[in-house]
Amino acid sequence: MSYLFEDLVEILPLNFFAPMTIGSSLSQSSGTAIPLDISTTQTHYIIRADVPGIPLSDISVEISDMDVLTISAHRKNEVQKNGKDEDSKITERYYGKFTRSLKFPKDSIVADGIKAELANGELVIKIPKKKGGNENKIIKVVQKAKL
Repeated sequence: MSYLFEDLVEILPLNFFAPMTIGSSLSQSSGTAIPLDISTTQTHYIIRADVPGIPLSDISVEISDMDVLTISAHRKNEVQKNGKDEDSKITERYYGKFTRSLKFPKDSIVADGIKAELANGELVIKIPKKKGGNENKIIKVVQKAKL
């Protein structure tokens, strides 16, 4: 029998029970956390992360030998000013480094089968389920054709 939250409890963010911190070196997410959704099928974990306006070259996905998936992104502040005397009065958008880490159950994923695609500001990571150990690996993110 499968329980509704069984998979979610297994792949909670590393800092789920830790106090909320922003920019702390001890936190498992830094800057503003990357918003994401996690779902599962019989064969895969699927992670969808919002990374609007961030180019492929500034996004990194890595899996460690401890089955920790880390998503990193960097949004540069490239504000175009109309004149050199222009000063920002309100800045609500976050610029800088975003990092999010998720720990999967030990020996439950196939690191070599992980796929990551970026399209329309959404990063989709598909992680095959399995039994067995993994090594550290960097996952290549590819640009998906625009719709």
